[in-house]
Amino acid sequence: MATVTTPEFDLHERFAHLVAQWKEKSRHMSNTAQMAMLKPYQQIIGLGERAVPLILQELQREPDHWFWALEAITQANPVPPEAAGRVQQMAEAWIAWGKQQGYLAA
Repeated sequence: MATVTTPEFDLHERFAHLVAQWKEKSRHMSNTAQMAMLKPYQQIIGLGERAVPLILQELQREPDHWFWALEAITQANPVPPEAAGRVQQMAEAWIAWGKQQGYLAA
């Protein structure tokens, strides 16, 4: 019997797989530009707007360097200048933005 999968499930599964690959490949990197150029990260950006809620949920779960992807996909940058370089504050700004934009439950 064949298993039927929905596109939504496939997206979540693909995203989780790409996140795991990216985290594995970037774990010893400190340069965020190099981290963002890794193939799995670029593939996440390639998922487009459908990935935004998943990235924001990932930020809520574990703040990490998802800001390049979020900005590339959304063309937004809600991070105040004084928070630049501070991952936790940057994550909080993006999460608040995601709630305002309807990507996350308020």
